[in-house]
Amino acid sequence: MPIPAEDEPLGALQQRATVVRARRRREVPLTVGSTEAVYIVRTGLLVLQTKPPGRTRQLLTLLYPHDVFRAAYAPPLPAAALSAVTASELWRLPARIFEMQLGSDPALGLHVNRRLANQHARAILHVAMIGGLCGEERVASLLIELALRVGVTCAGGISLEIPLSRNDIADYLALNPDTLSRIMSRLKARGLVVQSGRSRALLPDWEALCAHSPIASALVALHGNASG
Repeated sequence: MPIPAEDEPLGALQQRATVVRARRRREVPLTVGSTEAVYIVRTGLLVLQTKPPGRTRQLLTLLYPHDVFRAAYAPPLPAAALSAVTASELWRLPARIFEMQLGSDPALGLHVNRRLANQHARAILHVAMIGGLCGEERVASLLIELALRVGVTCAGGISLEIPLSRNDIADYLALNPDTLSRIMSRLKARGLVVQSGRSRALLPDWEALCAHSPIASALVALHGNASG
C-alpha cells in the first residue's frame, strides 16, 4: 500500500517490519514470544477490548489506518486484546527496534509523537462521550466519527459502510443492544439515518446529525472533515 505524503516518515519502518494480515475478528498478539510488539495499522479497523471474567465486554478504543499501538500504550487491564473489526493489514516491529528507529530518526520520532497525541485525544474524547452524553448523543457522535473516517460524500449525503456490528457498537458506547436499536429507529424516523442494507447507511443531513452531538466540532477536529 502506498504511503500517503503525511505519513512518509513511517516509511522508515517498512523495511524493518513484518507485514501481518488479520482476518475479521482475529486477535492480534501483543507479544511475539516474550518480545513486546509494536503495530502500525496500514488498512482496516481494529479495536482494543477487554472482558474481565464475569463482566461485560468493553471496546475501549478504535484504531484506524496509520495509528500506532503497543501494549505499553494501554493500561494492564485483564483479558485485554487487540482485535480486527475488519480485514486489516499491519506492520509489526519488536519494541526494541521501534525505539531504536525513533531515537535515530528525529522526523520519525516527531511524527509518531503527533500520531500518539491524536490517539490520546481521541481516547479522552471517547471517555467524555461515555461519561457525559445520553445514549442518542453517543450514537450520533459515533456516526459522525465513522462518516469522517470511512464515509463518502454523494448526491444524497454521506454514504458509509458501518464496520461495527450492533453488539460492537453497543459495547463501544456502553449501551444495551436493545436500547441501541430503539435509538437507531428514532434517528431513522427523524431522517438522520437511512439504512440501505445490513451494514450500509446514508446520512442525508450532516448539519442536523452534528446538531445531535455536543462533541461534533471536536470529532471533526480530531478525525478530519469528510462532510465537505
